Amino acid sequence: MIYNKLVRDGIPNIIHEAGKVPIVRQLNQAEHFEQARLKLYEEIKEYEETNIDEESLEELADILELVYTLGKMHGADFEELNQIREEKRKKRGGFEKGLFLEEVLDHE
Repeated sequence: MIYNKLVRDGIPNIIHEAGKVPIVRQLNQAEHFEQARLKLYEEIKEYEETNIDEESLEELADILELVYTLGKMHGADFEELNQIREEKRKKRGGFEKGLFLEEVLDHE
């Protein structure tokens, strides 16, 4: 089977242990960035298609892993990325309340 996609680092070993031969290549930095972004979209799509909590959590974990990877590519480790998240949360809040902005009216 042909996959042509970014996989987790341990996947080639898992394939090998299953008695198959994985054909992989090391991506250069630009390719890695592009493929990580594409993989993020793939995982978001998979999350959208799940309706079982356990599967949803698995997909969210994949998304989180890709967010951390992309954060590193942009120069921030987990701690920095989380600090940025916390600062935004303090200034603007989170998304827990489910607020849906429909319109903004000017004062007259």
